[in-house]
Amino acid sequence: MRRTSTYLKSIGFVRCPLPTGKKVRIPVFVGVFKHATADSLFELLKSPDAARKYTVLALQHASWPLLRKFPHHWLHECMKETPLRPGRRKALKLLLNNATAR
Repeated sequence: MRRTSTYLKSIGFVRCPLPTGKKVRIPVFVGVFKHATADSLFELLKSPDAARKYTVLALQHASWPLLRKFPHHWLHECMKETPLRPGRRKALKLLLNNATAR
């Protein structure tokens, strides 16, 4: 994700069914998936595997103002399998814990 956060705005939300039977509401940002168009993202993110990959990429590269739009429980779940630098993992955990404590 090479764009600045001022240009990246959510173009909507997608409800993605999870294997557990629950649904998660994911914000749609153009640029997390490099080659996906705005129109194709809405259909693509209805797949649990694509939604998880999208969230993992966002955790790796997106700024906090974008990440805070995601459900925090979903970010916690996806962080378990996300390869992050130790400093970024620590910062994200701190931000998520502070955001959920409010």
